[in-house]
Amino acid sequence: MMAGAFLLAAASQGLTGCSDTWDDHYEMAGTNGSSSLLQMIEENPQLSDFYELLRSTHIYNNNHRTKVTYADLLNADQALTVWAPVNGTFNVDSLLDLCQTEKGDSTVGRHFVMNHIAHNLYNMNAQTDENVKMLNDKFLPLAYRSIYNAKIVDEQHVNTPATNGLLHVVNDDAWYTYNVYEAITSLDEFRHLGSFLSRYEKQELDEERSIQSGIEDGKKVYSDSVMVKTNNLFRVFDQIMDEDSTFFMLVPDADTWKPVYDEAATFFNFAPIEKGDSICDYWTHVSLMSDLIYNENVQRSMNDSIFSTSYRMYDWPYHVFHDPYEEGGLLNSSNMKDELQCSNGRIMRIKEWPFTPEDLFFRPIVMQGEREANLIDYKDCTFNYRAAVGDTISGNAYLDIVPKNTTTNWEATFEVRNTLSATYDICAVILPKTVYKSNSHDFKPNKFKAELTYMDENGEMQTVKFDDEVTSNGMKVDTVRIGRFTFPVCNYQQQDATVNLKLICSVGRRDGNFSREMFLDCIYLKPVSNEDSSDEELENQEANERKEAKK
Repeated sequence: MMAGAFLLAAASQGLTGCSDTWDDHYEMAGTNGSSSLLQMIEENPQLSDFYELLRSTHIYNNNHRTKVTYADLLNADQALTVWAPVNGTFNVDSLLDLCQTEKGDSTVGRHFVMNHIAHNLYNMNAQTDENVKMLNDKFLPLAYRSIYNAKIVDEQHVNTPATNGLLHVVNDDAWYTYNVYEAITSLDEFRHLGSFLSRYEKQELDEERSIQSGIEDGKKVYSDSVMVKTNNLFRVFDQIMDEDSTFFMLVPDADTWKPVYDEAATFFNFAPIEKGDSICDYWTHVSLMSDLIYNENVQRSMNDSIFSTSYRMYDWPYHVFHDPYEEGGLLNSSNMKDELQCSNGRIMRIKEWPFTPEDLFFRPIVMQGEREANLIDYKDCTFNYRAAVGDTISGNAYLDIVPKNTTTNWEATFEVRNTLSATYDICAVILPKTVYKSNSHDFKPNKFKAELTYMDENGEMQTVKFDDEVTSNGMKVDTVRIGRFTFPVCNYQQQDATVNLKLICSVGRRDGNFSREMFLDCIYLKPVSNEDSSDEELENQEANERKEAKK
């Protein structure tokens, strides 16, 4: 594949700093040539196209084009190795045209010129294969008499010494291969994902490769600032531009992606918030892409299970997929179209979307009762925060709600965060008295009602009272269902919570079989899928119809 084809499609800028002090970076190794690399290329009629390109392509410093060209670099005093492609092996006219704009000039520099030059000396008489780090940070395989796909022209044009390095003349241009990030953000077929990632690109100073000239006002000053492209989303998706790693990314085509995105966006309705559409777009993309990227270098056993770059130990069991190659598994061949090989891994084009909302973002919400910040209001009660170790006790602690006296019904209001604009079963997990005293014979259940306060699509706070009185089983850990509710708007990852749940003890004066003291483990919101929600709506409708028929 000719480099020109890549360059015409490329949209990313390759930026490398340069100044007169670049020579200090790499100490000159001993060579016995009489001419510089540039002079040798200029004097070889087979390399006139490459020479012209070197003179027309500029080095970038701090994201800006300098007056320094790569011809100047090859005439300077530092150890370099150049693999120069002969005339006719690349479309020099198209590359020179690209150099007329800053963006094109930067792209030609990174995708072509820097792909043929490396720091230090690489002798091609060596029998041992190795990977050479080129100026653009790509690692190209160096074998006997070839660099990647480009082979030497003949024995008279290999290991030619110059005053500042070695020159090899090759019969093809060394192909530029996108890394995973570059492919996603550069190629049109991946625009539905790449355009989102590109929004968060930025340039950062590479202090190790930059040259410090001093300190002014307590800050480091650099005479040569080497800038590298990075992305704020790498904290979520890992360094998928890193050439030292091996990634694979699952990518659906645009037609498959659109209905998946449209469905997920309904869970992230931030309508009442300023710039709510932008926030919705961000969290929809991040949530859907959270399990698309994997680093092969850190997997324990690819056949047993794989975990995405979003995996964190505290987030178990999410982002982990077992038996990925088995039928129905994430990497099963039946769902694979093909692969695009990249310089740091591969992009795996998939046929069907392999995840459900519950896999990626529509998850249970647990608000621990013992966490003081969750309790935002209370009446006619006091509290004890107690530790208790047990498989069925979340967080190994609970909240002991104690009424002010034996005949008083209390109220306690808890903050609920990170709700999506979706349907949940609102639940409470209540513990038996035996978690505090194992020999306790107090098995009286609790009885209470509940009210839910939430924000509507107009930004107004509303309150719904659940009709049914809730009772627990005093003899075991009991997850009691308070009611089902569909939140109209999303409160995911917001500083201010817009949902709270009030529990109201409802034990009557003659209800001697119930206890007013409650051991609350947590408030628990269980996601309800569209299918489950539809089933319940149908059941309720049929029940109402039966009631009307009896009338």
